[in-house]
Amino acid sequence: MDIHNEELGYMMWRLTNNWQKLMKQKLQEVDLTHVQFALLRSCHSINERGGSAGATQVQIAHDSYMDPMMASEVLRTLEKKGYVNRVPHPQDTRAKLIRLTEPGENVMERANQIVLEADKIFFSKLGPELEGFIKQLRLLIG
Repeated sequence: MDIHNEELGYMMWRLTNNWQKLMKQKLQEVDLTHVQFALLRSCHSINERGGSAGATQVQIAHDSYMDPMMASEVLRTLEKKGYVNRVPHPQDTRAKLIRLTEPGENVMERANQIVLEADKIFFSKLGPELEGFIKQLRLLIG
């Protein structure tokens, strides 16, 4: 099959848009965007790995492969929703520690179930080729 790089990029763009559309639709159930979910998930993940005092905004942005300024903005929104607390860092006066609240933990867990189920539906079209597709994605991601 002769596929040009433009076509590959365009197909990847369409695939990503289709997946994002599904995520947006499914996460409406818990009133989260996918970016909000990703930040909640990263905060939870960092805390589980030993950062129980909280994670900095920079750590959360790095963990979720997001721009720190964008992460900061979205974390403010999550704070307004009552899903995270932002408290001063004890050693770094410029930094804030982010902790999930109980409602934040609950919505993150529910959203995680929703995302896993949506992924299962979206990628089920690959059938037995899913495992190979995942390996190829990992290769491309690096």
